[in-house]
Amino acid sequence: MSDFSKSEKKSLRELASTVYEAEARLALDDLDAQFDQWRQGSVLGSELIAAIHEFDRQDARSLWSTYQALKEPEIVARGIALGLIKADAVPEQLRIKLEPLLEHFN
Repeated sequence: MSDFSKSEKKSLRELASTVYEAEARLALDDLDAQFDQWRQGSVLGSELIAAIHEFDRQDARSLWSTYQALKEPEIVARGIALGLIKADAVPEQLRIKLEPLLEHFN
């Protein structure tokens, strides 16, 4: 894969952060729905605690391990492939350098 300039590395860091936050939001949306149900009284506190525990044991760990295993270029390419960020959010030169990774994640 191509080497990245200093400005491209900065863009990759920022984009990778955006991808992570987008995926974290998706994971947390389900848990947030459980909190809403608890606030409305349709879910017991013990059920909410179980949902939090399950989130921590599965969703949060899976998300964390995924992002620990990937480098920033891979995170950005994966984010584009999953629709977490739009391809046009990535500068064109950087997108060209990411093409091999994009093919991998598509």
